[in-house]
Amino acid sequence: MIIIRESTVDDIENIYNHLNLNYVKKYSENHEEEERKSYDRWYRFLINSSNYAMFTVEDLRGVFLGNIRFELDGNKCAEISVYLDECIRGRGYSTIMVNASIEELKFKYPNINYITAYILEENEKSIYCFEKSGFEFKGQIEHGGIDYFLYIKTLD
Repeated sequence: MIIIRESTVDDIENIYNHLNLNYVKKYSENHEEEERKSYDRWYRFLINSSNYAMFTVEDLRGVFLGNIRFELDGNKCAEISVYLDECIRGRGYSTIMVNASIEELKFKYPNINYITAYILEENEKSIYCFEKSGFEFKGQIEHGGIDYFLYIKTLD
């Protein structure tokens, strides 16, 4: 069983350690403390911004399992980003997490009409997850300078 809840500043350490620490150690090992402070400021901004909705996923013991972020584009659209911790990848949780986070988003932001997902072509597991969650393939698109598959889910 999993719990999905709004992220708070208390989650920043877990988010950083699970999402960014290996990247920082690989590419900025001489500046790890500076990078840590920069990420701390960034996540505080995201958590407190009205342009984002962030959810932390945990098991019943409070163990961090992932993070789901929605970037809100006005009141109608949200772009979803999903991160699963390595400990649960490939175990069938992604669809549950995506669907549950969308329900939380709809509750908090009832004016959202659709959700977009940008997925790399080679990420077959994400494609399967989003299709299973009711997202429809809309074509290939450049987003942020990278070619992605665009998936969209219209909300009821």
